[in-house]
Amino acid sequence: MIASFVIPVFNAAATIIRCLDSVYRLPIDESDFEVIVIDDCSTDNTVELLKDYAYSHSNLVLIHQEKNHRQGAARNRGIAIANGKYIVFVDSDDESSKGVVTAIRMAEENDLDMVAMRYAKVGFDGKNEEEGCLPYSQERLFDGIALQTEFPFWCTAPWSYIYRKLFLEKVGYPFAQDVAYEDSDFVNVHLFHAKRMSYCDECGCVVHYNANSTTHTLSYKHLCDYALLGVRMLKFYDTIEDKSTKYANSVLEGGSYNIWQAFRKLIRLKSASEVRAFYDRFDAQYNRRLLLGYRKPAYCWTKWTRLGLKHKNVFVFLCGFCIVLLPCVKRFL
Repeated sequence: MIASFVIPVFNAAATIIRCLDSVYRLPIDESDFEVIVIDDCSTDNTVELLKDYAYSHSNLVLIHQEKNHRQGAARNRGIAIANGKYIVFVDSDDESSKGVVTAIRMAEENDLDMVAMRYAKVGFDGKNEEEGCLPYSQERLFDGIALQTEFPFWCTAPWSYIYRKLFLEKVGYPFAQDVAYEDSDFVNVHLFHAKRMSYCDECGCVVHYNANSTTHTLSYKHLCDYALLGVRMLKFYDTIEDKSTKYANSVLEGGSYNIWQAFRKLIRLKSASEVRAFYDRFDAQYNRRLLLGYRKPAYCWTKWTRLGLKHKNVFVFLCGFCIVLLPCVKRFL
Protein backbone atom coordinates (compact mmCIF):
# COMPACT_ATOMS: atom_id res chain seq x y z
CA MET A 1 0.00 0.00 0.00
CA ILE A 2 1.43 3.32 -1.05
CA ALA A 3 -0.25 5.86 1.26
CA SER A 4 -2.23 6.30 4.47
CA PHE A 5 -4.33 9.43 4.93
CA VAL A 6 -4.63 10.12 8.66
CA ILE A 7 -7.59 12.31 9.65
CA PRO A 8 -8.34 13.16 13.32
CA VAL A 9 -11.93 14.26 13.90
CA PHE A 10 -13.86 15.87 16.73
CA ASN A 11 -17.39 17.18 16.14
CA ALA A 12 -16.64 17.56 12.45
CA ALA A 13 -20.09 16.77 11.06
CA ALA A 14 -20.20 20.02 9.08
CA THR A 15 -16.98 19.40 7.15
CA ILE A 16 -15.92 15.74 7.26
CA ILE A 17 -17.83 14.66 4.12
CA ARG A 18 -16.23 17.47 2.10
CA CYS A 19 -12.85 16.36 3.43
CA LEU A 20 -13.38 12.67 2.58
CA ASP A 21 -14.80 13.45 -0.85
CA SER A 22 -11.64 15.40 -1.68
CA VAL A 23 -9.47 12.40 -0.78
CA TYR A 24 -11.54 9.94 -2.79
CA ARG A 25 -11.51 12.25 -5.81
CA LEU A 26 -7.72 12.00 -6.03
CA PRO A 27 -6.33 10.19 -9.11
CA ILE A 28 -5.23 7.11 -7.18
CA ASP A 29 -6.83 3.68 -7.03
CA GLU A 30 -8.57 2.84 -3.73
CA SER A 31 -6.54 -0.36 -3.47
CA ASP A 32 -3.37 1.74 -3.25
CA PHE A 33 -4.30 3.82 -0.20
CA GLU A 34 -6.25 3.78 3.04
CA VAL A 35 -8.04 6.49 4.98
CA ILE A 36 -7.65 6.26 8.76
CA VAL A 37 -10.15 8.42 10.61
CA ILE A 38 -9.65 8.70 14.37
CA ASP A 39 -12.70 9.96 16.24
CA ASP A 40 -11.66 11.78 19.41
CA CYS A 41 -14.94 11.33 21.33
CA SER A 42 -17.23 13.42 19.13
CA THR A 43 -20.57 14.40 20.64
CA ASP A 44 -22.37 15.31 17.41
CA ASN A 45 -23.34 12.97 14.53
CA THR A 46 -19.81 12.76 13.07
CA VAL A 47 -19.52 9.03 13.79
CA GLU A 48 -22.86 8.24 12.12
CA LEU A 49 -21.75 10.08 8.98
CA LEU A 50 -18.46 8.20 8.96
CA LYS A 51 -20.14 4.83 9.34
CA ASP A 52 -22.43 5.59 6.39
CA TYR A 53 -19.46 6.70 4.31
CA ALA A 54 -17.52 3.53 5.15
CA TYR A 55 -20.25 1.37 3.56
CA SER A 56 -19.12 2.62 0.15
CA HIS A 57 -15.38 2.56 0.82
CA SER A 58 -13.78 -0.58 2.20
CA ASN A 59 -10.42 1.19 2.65
CA LEU A 60 -11.81 3.60 5.24
CA VAL A 61 -10.73 2.61 8.76
CA LEU A 62 -12.68 4.19 11.62
CA ILE A 63 -11.01 4.26 15.04
CA HIS A 64 -12.64 5.49 18.26
CA GLN A 65 -10.58 7.01 21.05
CA GLU A 66 -11.79 5.97 24.49
CA LYS A 67 -10.90 9.37 25.92
CA ASN A 68 -10.41 12.76 24.29
CA HIS A 69 -6.67 13.43 24.03
CA ARG A 70 -6.86 15.98 21.19
CA GLN A 71 -5.38 15.87 17.70
CA GLY A 72 -1.85 14.89 18.69
CA ALA A 73 -2.85 11.59 20.25
CA ALA A 74 -5.22 10.84 17.37
CA ARG A 75 -2.46 11.38 14.80
CA ASN A 76 -0.06 9.22 16.82
CA ARG A 77 -2.55 6.39 16.80
CA GLY A 78 -3.06 6.79 13.07
CA ILE A 79 0.68 6.55 12.45
CA ALA A 80 0.94 3.43 14.60
CA ILE A 81 -1.66 1.46 12.64
CA ALA A 82 -0.94 2.85 9.16
CA ASN A 83 -0.09 0.32 6.46
CA GLY A 84 0.92 2.86 3.84
CA LYS A 85 4.52 3.54 2.83
CA TYR A 86 3.80 7.28 3.11
CA ILE A 87 1.75 9.21 5.64
CA VAL A 88 -0.47 12.15 4.71
CA PHE A 89 -2.06 14.20 7.49
CA VAL A 90 -5.37 15.86 6.68
CA ASP A 91 -7.44 18.04 9.02
CA SER A 92 -11.15 17.29 9.04
CA ASP A 93 -12.13 20.78 7.85
CA ASP A 94 -9.62 20.86 4.97
CA GLU A 95 -9.41 19.27 1.52
CA SER A 96 -6.77 17.24 -0.27
CA SER A 97 -5.76 18.17 -3.80
CA LYS A 98 -4.05 16.25 -6.62
CA GLY A 99 -0.62 17.68 -5.75
CA VAL A 100 -0.45 15.18 -2.90
CA VAL A 101 -0.42 12.33 -5.45
CA THR A 102 2.43 14.02 -7.31
CA ALA A 103 4.30 14.42 -4.02
CA ILE A 104 3.88 10.71 -3.25
CA ARG A 105 5.20 9.81 -6.70
CA MET A 106 8.19 12.12 -6.19
CA ALA A 107 8.94 10.51 -2.83
CA GLU A 108 8.72 7.02 -4.32
CA GLU A 109 10.94 7.80 -7.31
CA ASN A 110 13.63 9.61 -5.30
CA ASP A 111 13.55 7.72 -1.97
CA LEU A 112 12.63 10.84 0.00
CA ASP A 113 12.02 11.23 3.72
CA MET A 114 9.60 14.13 3.25
CA VAL A 115 8.08 16.22 0.48
CA ALA A 116 6.96 19.80 1.07
CA MET A 117 3.79 20.70 -0.86
CA ARG A 118 2.28 23.90 -2.17
CA TYR A 119 -0.99 24.65 -0.39
CA ALA A 120 -3.90 27.08 -0.63
CA LYS A 121 -5.80 28.87 2.12
CA VAL A 122 -9.47 29.78 1.96
CA GLY A 123 -10.75 32.63 4.16
CA PHE A 124 -13.95 32.90 6.19
CA ASP A 125 -15.70 34.39 3.15
CA GLY A 126 -14.83 31.38 1.00
CA LYS A 127 -12.30 33.28 -1.12
CA ASN A 128 -8.76 32.10 -1.72
CA GLU A 129 -6.58 34.27 0.51
CA GLU A 130 -3.06 33.04 -0.16
CA GLU A 131 -0.99 30.14 -1.37
CA GLY A 132 2.06 28.71 0.34
CA CYS A 133 4.82 28.22 -2.18
CA LEU A 134 8.62 28.05 -2.40
CA PRO A 135 10.96 29.22 -5.17
CA TYR A 136 12.19 25.64 -5.55
CA SER A 137 11.96 23.45 -8.62
CA GLN A 138 10.49 19.98 -8.31
CA GLU A 139 13.83 18.54 -9.39
CA ARG A 140 15.81 20.02 -6.51
CA LEU A 141 16.76 17.76 -3.62
CA PHE A 142 17.62 19.27 -0.23
CA ASP A 143 17.57 18.46 3.46
CA GLY A 144 15.23 19.86 6.09
CA ILE A 145 17.85 22.13 7.64
CA ALA A 146 18.43 23.78 4.27
CA LEU A 147 14.71 24.47 3.98
CA GLN A 148 14.57 25.99 7.46
CA THR A 149 17.74 28.00 6.92
CA GLU A 150 16.70 29.47 3.58
CA PHE A 151 13.02 29.92 4.54
CA PRO A 152 12.83 29.82 8.37
CA PHE A 153 9.58 28.27 9.58
CA TRP A 154 8.14 28.28 6.06
CA CYS A 155 5.28 26.09 7.26
CA THR A 156 5.07 24.23 10.55
CA ALA A 157 1.75 22.50 9.89
CA PRO A 158 1.93 18.74 9.29
CA TRP A 159 -0.58 18.83 6.41
CA SER A 160 1.90 20.71 4.18
CA TYR A 161 4.20 17.67 3.93
CA ILE A 162 4.05 13.96 3.23
CA TYR A 163 6.26 11.64 5.28
CA ARG A 164 7.81 8.23 4.70
CA LYS A 165 6.50 6.05 7.52
CA LEU A 166 9.86 4.35 8.12
CA PHE A 167 11.38 7.82 8.54
CA LEU A 168 8.77 8.76 11.18
CA GLU A 169 9.48 5.51 13.03
CA LYS A 170 13.24 6.09 12.85
CA VAL A 171 13.01 9.62 14.30
CA GLY A 172 10.55 8.43 16.96
CA TYR A 173 9.23 11.87 17.91
CA PRO A 174 5.43 11.74 18.47
CA PHE A 175 2.90 14.55 18.48
CA ALA A 176 2.23 16.05 21.90
CA GLN A 177 -1.15 15.01 23.29
CA ASP A 178 -3.70 16.73 25.53
CA VAL A 179 -2.64 20.14 24.22
CA ALA A 180 -4.07 22.52 21.64
CA TYR A 181 -0.78 23.30 19.85
CA GLU A 182 0.77 19.95 19.05
CA ASP A 183 2.31 20.23 15.63
CA SER A 184 5.03 22.89 15.16
CA ASP A 185 7.68 21.05 17.17
CA PHE A 186 6.75 17.78 15.40
CA VAL A 187 7.40 19.36 12.00
CA ASN A 188 10.61 21.12 13.04
CA VAL A 189 12.13 18.01 14.62
CA HIS A 190 11.43 15.97 11.49
CA LEU A 191 12.81 18.69 9.22
CA PHE A 192 15.97 18.61 11.33
CA HIS A 193 16.36 14.87 10.72
CA ALA A 194 15.21 14.79 7.08
CA LYS A 195 18.22 14.18 4.81
CA ARG A 196 16.36 13.83 1.51
CA MET A 197 13.52 16.20 0.67
CA SER A 198 11.97 17.84 -2.35
CA TYR A 199 9.22 20.35 -3.09
CA CYS A 200 6.01 19.74 -5.02
CA ASP A 201 4.80 22.91 -6.73
CA GLU A 202 1.29 21.51 -7.22
CA CYS A 203 -1.31 22.31 -4.56
CA GLY A 204 -1.65 19.32 -2.24
CA CYS A 205 -3.92 20.77 0.43
CA VAL A 206 -6.67 23.39 0.64
CA VAL A 207 -6.88 24.81 4.15
CA HIS A 208 -10.16 26.35 5.31
CA TYR A 209 -10.08 29.00 8.00
CA ASN A 210 -12.39 28.14 10.88
CA ALA A 211 -13.52 30.90 13.24
CA ASN A 212 -13.85 28.34 16.04
CA SER A 213 -10.42 26.77 15.54
CA THR A 214 -7.69 26.69 18.17
CA THR A 215 -5.69 29.46 16.55
CA HIS A 216 -8.64 31.85 16.78
CA THR A 217 -9.53 31.08 20.39
CA LEU A 218 -8.24 32.92 23.46
CA SER A 219 -8.40 31.10 26.78
CA TYR A 220 -6.00 30.29 29.60
CA LYS A 221 -5.73 26.71 28.30
CA HIS A 222 -4.79 27.77 24.80
CA LEU A 223 -2.30 30.38 26.03
CA CYS A 224 -0.71 27.80 28.30
CA ASP A 225 -0.52 25.20 25.51
CA TYR A 226 1.09 27.83 23.27
CA ALA A 227 3.72 28.47 25.95
CA LEU A 228 4.27 24.72 26.37
CA LEU A 229 4.89 24.45 22.63
CA GLY A 230 7.66 26.99 23.20
CA VAL A 231 9.03 24.81 26.00
CA ARG A 232 9.14 21.78 23.69
CA MET A 233 10.96 23.87 21.08
CA LEU A 234 13.55 24.91 23.68
CA LYS A 235 14.00 21.28 24.75
CA PHE A 236 14.62 20.45 21.12
CA TYR A 237 17.12 23.33 20.95
CA ASP A 238 19.03 21.73 23.84
CA THR A 239 19.56 18.59 21.73
CA ILE A 240 21.20 20.47 18.84
CA GLU A 241 24.96 20.03 19.16
CA ASP A 242 26.11 23.06 17.18
CA LYS A 243 24.21 25.98 18.68
CA SER A 244 26.15 28.55 16.65
CA THR A 245 24.24 27.77 13.45
CA LYS A 246 21.49 29.89 11.94
CA TYR A 247 19.15 26.92 12.22
CA ALA A 248 19.75 26.48 15.96
CA ASN A 249 19.14 30.19 16.51
CA SER A 250 15.85 30.02 14.61
CA VAL A 251 14.69 27.19 16.90
CA LEU A 252 15.70 29.24 19.94
CA GLU A 253 13.88 32.31 18.64
CA GLY A 254 10.78 30.29 17.78
CA GLY A 255 10.51 28.74 21.24
CA SER A 256 11.21 32.07 22.92
CA TYR A 257 8.58 33.80 20.82
CA ASN A 258 5.88 31.35 21.88
CA ILE A 259 6.56 31.86 25.58
CA TRP A 260 6.76 35.65 25.24
CA GLN A 261 3.49 35.77 23.28
CA ALA A 262 1.68 33.65 25.86
CA PHE A 263 2.71 35.85 28.80
CA ARG A 264 2.09 39.02 26.81
CA LYS A 265 -1.52 38.03 26.11
CA LEU A 266 -2.41 37.04 29.68
CA ILE A 267 -3.82 40.53 30.34
CA ARG A 268 -6.39 39.84 27.61
CA LEU A 269 -8.03 37.12 29.70
CA LYS A 270 -11.25 37.82 31.58
CA SER A 271 -10.05 37.59 35.18
CA ALA A 272 -7.12 37.06 37.52
CA SER A 273 -8.49 33.59 38.30
CA GLU A 274 -7.95 32.62 34.65
CA VAL A 275 -4.37 33.87 34.88
CA ARG A 276 -3.87 31.72 37.97
CA ALA A 277 -5.40 28.75 36.12
CA PHE A 278 -2.82 29.34 33.38
CA TYR A 279 -0.06 28.94 35.99
CA ASP A 280 -1.64 25.83 37.46
CA ARG A 281 -1.74 24.18 34.04
CA PHE A 282 1.79 25.32 33.18
CA ASP A 283 3.33 24.25 36.50
CA ALA A 284 1.69 20.84 36.32
CA GLN A 285 3.80 20.06 33.24
CA TYR A 286 7.00 22.07 33.56
CA ASN A 287 9.19 23.97 36.02
CA ARG A 288 8.93 27.45 34.49
CA ARG A 289 11.86 28.80 36.53
CA LEU A 290 14.19 26.62 34.45
CA LEU A 291 13.38 28.89 31.52
CA LEU A 292 15.20 31.76 33.22
CA GLY A 293 18.47 30.08 32.30
CA TYR A 294 18.00 30.63 28.56
CA ARG A 295 19.56 33.65 26.88
CA LYS A 296 16.83 34.59 24.47
CA PRO A 297 16.63 37.33 21.84
CA ALA A 298 15.93 40.73 23.42
CA TYR A 299 12.56 41.20 21.74
CA CYS A 300 11.30 37.98 23.33
CA TRP A 301 13.06 38.11 26.68
CA THR A 302 11.38 41.13 28.26
CA LYS A 303 11.23 42.09 31.93
CA TRP A 304 7.49 41.33 31.78
CA THR A 305 8.20 37.75 30.68
CA ARG A 306 10.94 37.25 33.27
CA LEU A 307 8.63 38.59 35.99
CA GLY A 308 5.88 36.20 34.88
CA LEU A 309 8.20 33.21 34.93
CA LYS A 310 9.71 34.04 38.29
CA HIS A 311 6.95 35.51 40.46
CA LYS A 312 3.56 33.88 40.05
CA ASN A 313 1.58 35.80 42.71
CA VAL A 314 2.96 39.20 41.73
CA PHE A 315 2.23 38.55 38.07
CA VAL A 316 -1.30 37.32 38.77
CA PHE A 317 -1.96 40.52 40.74
CA LEU A 318 -0.54 42.76 37.99
CA CYS A 319 -2.50 40.99 35.26
CA GLY A 320 -5.68 41.16 37.33
CA PHE A 321 -5.11 44.87 37.89
CA CYS A 322 -4.60 45.46 34.16
CA ILE A 323 -7.67 43.40 33.26
CA VAL A 324 -9.80 45.62 35.50
CA LEU A 325 -8.05 48.89 34.61
CA LEU A 326 -7.84 48.65 30.83
CA PRO A 327 -11.62 48.76 30.17
CA CYS A 328 -11.85 51.87 32.38
CA VAL A 329 -9.02 53.58 30.47
CA LYS A 330 -10.62 52.74 27.11
CA ARG A 331 -13.87 54.25 28.29
CA PHE A 332 -12.24 57.64 28.79
CA LEU A 333 -10.26 57.61 25.55
